[in-house]
Amino acid sequence: MQLEEKPLMRLISHSNPIILHHWDADGVISASTLASYIGQGIEFESPPFRYVFSREYLEILASRAENHDVVVVLDLNLSSKVLMEISSKTNRPVISIDHHTTNDIPRSLAVIYYNPAKDGDPEGLWPSAAHVIALLTGSYDPLLISASIVGDLDKEAKNNRIYKKYMEEIGLDPEKDYDIPKNCAMQVWGAEALGKIDIIKNLPISLAYGGIDPCVALMSNPILTTLREEAEEELDNLIKRADNKLEEVSKGFYASLIDGNGRLISKISRSLASKYPDRIVMIGYLAHSTNDASIYIRTKRNDIDFSKISIKLRSLGYQVGGKSQLNNNVIGIEITAEKLNDAYNNILNLIKQELY
Repeated sequence: MQLEEKPLMRLISHSNPIILHHWDADGVISASTLASYIGQGIEFESPPFRYVFSREYLEILASRAENHDVVVVLDLNLSSKVLMEISSKTNRPVISIDHHTTNDIPRSLAVIYYNPAKDGDPEGLWPSAAHVIALLTGSYDPLLISASIVGDLDKEAKNNRIYKKYMEEIGLDPEKDYDIPKNCAMQVWGAEALGKIDIIKNLPISLAYGGIDPCVALMSNPILTTLREEAEEELDNLIKRADNKLEEVSKGFYASLIDGNGRLISKISRSLASKYPDRIVMIGYLAHSTNDASIYIRTKRNDIDFSKISIKLRSLGYQVGGKSQLNNNVIGIEITAEKLNDAYNNILNLIKQELY
């Protein structure tokens, strides 16, 4: 079920939610932004780097939801099946707020779905979930929202007019002062990259209710700084390794399969897509820190339509996410570690057939 903005915010404002948020900078900032609007006493949860939930995790979520009357899901791009499972197991209505491209819209009355970018966002009007929430609530920290956009778009944020609006709102130059929101977002990214879900779960509390400037709180956290430095060092090495292993599958389509410790595939694929803007780049990756496997297909080309590929992949049973934005077209597929090699080869062949 879908609601317009005002009824949706009336519902959230008069509820006692548990907020289930994505584990990246945008997810953390989305959660803290919504919590700041609602007020004190919000409980937060972030799933253990999975988009499909086990029975055990659903039971944990149901237990935590007992003292709440609604589950609010932010920036997780969960399938309609998973959203309905959450509602059924917790016996609570679910509100999902997102900004990812998808054609999988929940039809259940128990799931309220709000996503202004579901059909694609070629003009970059919805660069982060935190921005969606900022517009819904009218209450936000412009620097934090800028950081959420940088967290999702990286350097491409400099070309995004929504990012520019937030930066100019607080007197910052979108180009010259880019490193301020970038560093804020990267502090969260380090914990995400190294799989520190318990640290991530606690971040919205400190940002929303800590009493100090949120970006100052992130930048002054020594644990986050250490994790970020470790992740950045490994990222540099993995980008070089993935680049060296890139093989041309067909004209303009390149792929490589690698592994590493941290959850780094998004930034690896983004870096190579930026280095080779005329290519479609596919990276298969196993993260040993969490035993997660992913495949990302990314390109800066705007003449490529990934929607048919996404639909085909979903029809084959893959958990698929993605975005269709100016200079940022991406498909992300989450799979089990033991199925990585087979999935990599199958998806490689599928893309060859669909694109050429």
